[in-house]
Amino acid sequence: MSDQTIQTGTVETLERFITDRNEPEWLAEARRTAFDRFRDRSWPTREDEEFRRSDVSTYDFDEYRVEIAPDGAPAAVENPVGQSGTLTFSGSVVTRRSLAEGLADKGVLFLSIAEAIAGSLPPAVEERLGAALQAGIANADNRLSLWHYATITHGAILYVPPFLELAEPFVVTFEESAQGLLRSPELLVVGDEGARFSVLQRVLGSEEGEVLFNEGLDLTVGDGGQINFFSLQNVNIDSSYISNGLGRVGRDGTLKTYSGVFGGMFSKYRFDVEMRGEGGDAFIGGMYFPHEDQHVDLRTVQRHVSPRAHSLTLYKGAAIDEAHSVYQGLIEVDHDALFTDAYLTNNNLLLSDDARSDSIPTLQINTDEVRCSHGSTTGKLDPRHLYYLETRGYNSEEARHMLVEGFFEEVLASYPDFVVDDIRAIVEGRIDGD
Repeated sequence: MSDQTIQTGTVETLERFITDRNEPEWLAEARRTAFDRFRDRSWPTREDEEFRRSDVSTYDFDEYRVEIAPDGAPAAVENPVGQSGTLTFSGSVVTRRSLAEGLADKGVLFLSIAEAIAGSLPPAVEERLGAALQAGIANADNRLSLWHYATITHGAILYVPPFLELAEPFVVTFEESAQGLLRSPELLVVGDEGARFSVLQRVLGSEEGEVLFNEGLDLTVGDGGQINFFSLQNVNIDSSYISNGLGRVGRDGTLKTYSGVFGGMFSKYRFDVEMRGEGGDAFIGGMYFPHEDQHVDLRTVQRHVSPRAHSLTLYKGAAIDEAHSVYQGLIEVDHDALFTDAYLTNNNLLLSDDARSDSIPTLQINTDEVRCSHGSTTGKLDPRHLYYLETRGYNSEEARHMLVEGFFEEVLASYPDFVVDDIRAIVEGRIDGD
């Protein structure tokens, strides 16, 4: 393992870090492109609209150590029933990997970035991966997200070839127990034309340790294909989590994403989806439940650049104790995106007097002949609903649990069965104050 104590947040040391690495051109070029834009920017402040409600000035980004995963293949294990493949990381190192029988022969590539660096990929796949990274970098509009692409420490690559349909999900798990490190995991998923499959990402932390996560998600849906992407983040409350994601949807393609955000003292999430082909469809779903004095800031962008595409965003959140949640949503329609159909909804529950939720849905429409709208609600549990359940024999705590769990069910019901119980346990613990 290479444990490099360098100030990756400064221009000089970051440039040296990039120059010293021996990597394939598709990844090296992405780092250089990100660095060129990184050095011309400053760290976000409250003067930036997206960070106006989330102060990052207390972070000394220059002081975080970066740890790079070693070369080499992880231990292969038997593939679990009900999954197409698994990659499990302990820190930045892959400890287990599996792939369902026959998928490699069909052209599926599912490996760590370290393995991709150590080996070789088909040129056509390298081209697709490089294009996906460059699209993510072009979409990055602040120094934190560019910092991710310049300092990618580890991550997973998934490529599914044309017209391959898989019912069972690929599972990527990041387990963390470090102290004082910067982690910049990248999840790079490319579905070729007509490919249809699902991915589940889990990020879990030990009870102790303070880590700064600066994650990148890049999802490419080929023409006529479909990707269902699920994430669950539950790192410890001493850590911080920053996530920047981009989904690109081709002609007649479908992208469905579901985010579960629960961990970290400070979390800043952003996911953009670009509707780049006629007939494309996207669903961006999310759930969040901060407690104690957690701060969660989430932003989604539905960007329509092609005509006759549809997108829907639904984010549901609850806040308890002295927690603060922020949701910012934007529907952006370009001049040529005629007949766009887009909707945005954000619903929030306040479960204590000191909890706070800010909801800011916005529209930016640059053409006619569209159907776009948004809605937002924030409030407490309805006493009438509690009373109704109590008259049916439930006590007050049982009634409260049922209403909060039911509130999230619209998003939670879409998750793979083997992770639903984990999310329900987190929600129940938050309601009970655990």
